[in-house]
Amino acid sequence: MEDAGVDSLPTYAVRLARVGEEVAIGDVCRRGFAWSSQGLLSPASIERQAQAYYAPARVRHEISTAGDSPQWQGYVVAVTERDEVLGAAGGGVGGGVGGEVGNVYVLYLEPALRGRGIGTALLDFVTAQQRSVGAAEQWVSVTEGNERGIPFYRARGFTLVDRVPYVVAGDGTVEAHSLRMRRSI
Repeated sequence: MEDAGVDSLPTYAVRLARVGEEVAIGDVCRRGFAWSSQGLLSPASIERQAQAYYAPARVRHEISTAGDSPQWQGYVVAVTERDEVLGAAGGGVGGGVGGEVGNVYVLYLEPALRGRGIGTALLDFVTAQQRSVGAAEQWVSVTEGNERGIPFYRARGFTLVDRVPYVVAGDGTVEAHSLRMRRSI
């Protein structure tokens, strides 16, 4: 994707992801994760996390099984008229009495497009999915010190509830902490 200028926000729609978009979703999530984790996690840990969560085979499986259970409602994408993926998000519902707790597991977009409403549109779609199956609250984990993600969630009503170890995929090391944030939906 070309780097969009400030005045050239592409027209986009938010919808459920489709099989065939797994590489683009993985790429945007990798770039967003690496950008937001810079200086917070080691480059090796960033790469391990990206390989574990955003490999095309895993993303494809997660697209094709979307909605099979409330715990994973599927990837949601912001796409241009030409189906270029600008951002992706995903979550599910579970963990409360009656399953009323929504979890945002992933939300990334092209860093150059930050601050243009795409992240909010993705979060709104995931929130609507979660409300539709009875979620009354929503949780997210953000790496402590992530001054790109934390202000985004705070501005949307999330408050800090807990600080927990951030366990790196593959080797189980802890080199940072995650902030657990919640809001009523």
